[in-house]
Amino acid sequence: MFRKRRIQKICCGVCLASILSTSSFCSTMVFAEETYVAVDGNQVSEERLSDQLIEYDELGSLIHQNNVNIQIIINTIEKQKQDYIDSNNYLRSEKASAKQGKKDAKEDGDMEAYVEYATAEAIYSASISGYNKVIRILDSQNTNRTRVTLEKQLTNAAQSLFIAYQSILLQEESLVKIEDLYRKQYEDSLVLKQVGLVTEQETLTAYGNWTGIKVTLDSLKSSETSIYNSLCILLGVEENGSMEIQKISPVDLSRLDQLNLEEDTKKAIGSNTSIINTRHTSSVGSGAAMDLKTLTLDELEEKVTVKMEQLYAEVKQAKVAYDAAEVRLTSAEILWNNAGKKYSLGMLSESQYLLEEMQYIQSKVNYETADLNLFSALETYGWAKKGIANLE
Repeated sequence: MFRKRRIQKICCGVCLASILSTSSFCSTMVFAEETYVAVDGNQVSEERLSDQLIEYDELGSLIHQNNVNIQIIINTIEKQKQDYIDSNNYLRSEKASAKQGKKDAKEDGDMEAYVEYATAEAIYSASISGYNKVIRILDSQNTNRTRVTLEKQLTNAAQSLFIAYQSILLQEESLVKIEDLYRKQYEDSLVLKQVGLVTEQETLTAYGNWTGIKVTLDSLKSSETSIYNSLCILLGVEENGSMEIQKISPVDLSRLDQLNLEEDTKKAIGSNTSIINTRHTSSVGSGAAMDLKTLTLDELEEKVTVKMEQLYAEVKQAKVAYDAAEVRLTSAEILWNNAGKKYSLGMLSESQYLLEEMQYIQSKVNYETADLNLFSALETYGWAKKGIANLE
């Protein structure tokens, strides 16, 4: 009876191993590592990730660590892997028992028991080998593909929100100064109206200019809040205003020297998720099915090629705009310095000084916006090279 139960137990273990080893798995898994290498290529310490400052190079790591969708994938696969590990540990224990039983049977000269235990040991060994293979599959890069692709897409989206947030802050900087100027002009018009130097209509116009820019500024602030909250939700961090978003550093112009459209297009084709998925799609069957798959691949590769050419041109255009804005800023700085000297000598009124300041700030904002646009163009080009691009 003992042997019969043992054989049944072995058979159950073998069936369990067979079922689990043939199940389908989510194509994701996380490697155990001290400092995670995010999909944007950055490694960020836990200390930085847990502070109240969101920096651009942290986005990929925050997505990996906190994003709800990513955590669902990770937890699902972690549970599957742990189930296999637990079952494997059980099989190892049973194998050890069978091995000991085989040894005891040999010493007792019980050949029937010896054969049974030896068979059990072999079955457990095979099951353990199968489980180990499944665990390795769960840890493999191929199994990570879906999660990695999703992390790339979400990180790309987070970067776009981050850049949009920076752009709005730049617009606000300019509008705040314009609002100051229009408020001052309205206040001056009230004084001048009292002495008959301006008409009622001119005062109303000044007031309209001031209130109109205030409406625009309020709208921008509303957009700022909306983008801030969306970014925090995507990153899985507090959205109560406690997180500070760090300003993006000036664009690294040396990145332009690293662009190689021909080579970058090859990488983009090799990394594009649509092309990879199409290549892995089964075309077993008629020659027509294979021809259709080939046609689809050719079309996708052509789309990627066209997209890379477009993004490359956008980078070049952004660089031209950046250079022009830089020249204008240099001229504006000279005029601004002169205005400061005149104002200190009483040669400019406060309104005239504010006008000069506004023009300088506008040139500065235009330059920083051009810098941000060039940075954004380079980032979009870089993501396309990594396989993330809108081919529509």
